[in-house]
Amino acid sequence: MGKRATIRDVADRAGVSKSTVSLVLHESPLVRAETKAKVTRAIRDLNYVRNRAAAALRNAATHRVGIVVNDLRTPFVADFTAAAQAALMARGYAALVASSGEDPETEDRAVRLMLEHDVAGLIVSPSRGAVPEMFDTVLAASIPVIQVLRQGDARVGRIPFQSMDYAIGSHLAARHLLDQGLRRIAFVGGHTGHQISRERALGFRDIMQVERVKPLVLQGGSSRSFGYNTMLALAADHPDIQGAICINDAVALGMQAAAGRAGRSVGRDFFLVGFDDTEDCAEADPPLSSVRCDVAALAANCVADLLVWIDTGTAPLEISRHPVQLEIRASSRVP
Repeated sequence: MGKRATIRDVADRAGVSKSTVSLVLHESPLVRAETKAKVTRAIRDLNYVRNRAAAALRNAATHRVGIVVNDLRTPFVADFTAAAQAALMARGYAALVASSGEDPETEDRAVRLMLEHDVAGLIVSPSRGAVPEMFDTVLAASIPVIQVLRQGDARVGRIPFQSMDYAIGSHLAARHLLDQGLRRIAFVGGHTGHQISRERALGFRDIMQVERVKPLVLQGGSSRSFGYNTMLALAADHPDIQGAICINDAVALGMQAAAGRAGRSVGRDFFLVGFDDTEDCAEADPPLSSVRCDVAALAANCVADLLVWIDTGTAPLEISRHPVQLEIRASSRVP
């Protein structure tokens, strides 16, 4: 009986690295079509069959990956988790999912339980106030871990971070409103000191500075009710404000709901952009413009990177920012 082909044999035959072969095996969208064709041909020529048992032994773990997120009640986090779970299942891995509810102690317990169940790797969206000791526990277990959406630990050389390019999102939204002649624009929502709030406002602040326009930033919440109340406050305290970019769609939809009571008309004399492009945006009246974050693509890439790391020991980039785009609808088009 001949020697069984290995992933190294496939890599040598195709003229690529072992990590590239692993990316192809995990159906990663990161591999170019011509490279995938070469690897697929080499797999066929060598009759290569992936040895899952050997992979499990190498990793001293089963085919389980832990996903610990900050709050599953948040639509954006829930969408990420569902997409990551589906991507893992498609590649033969089971996902163990836990939500910390923004509580660091719950998060720490969830991570320890995942490790007790011999997960091969972890994906963590850290809670607010995540403690370094939690990540120390993961590093001591010597398994791959990627932090997503929020950066809870600065050691990205050992715990890579992946998220959306939020600053570009608010930059695109502000540029869109400015190009239509608006100058008095507010950024609404978020909490002072929170990483995502800071990142989502960053592009707005930068472009307003370049345009030499004084920015108005109103933080304090991220809910629909916060948006509703802020719209009323804007009408009373800042009647010159012409439009707003919101921390998320919930805040934007709250502002839109209060517009009539505030004596404003969204899409006519007040112009509004949300963030995340949830399904409610297209169904709003008028339809809400929003920064679209392809969270499913982020989840798929995160899973692909983690599984390559598990299979080959090749860690992903220390920091990865995934692209966003602005979906323009009637709420932000100046007549």
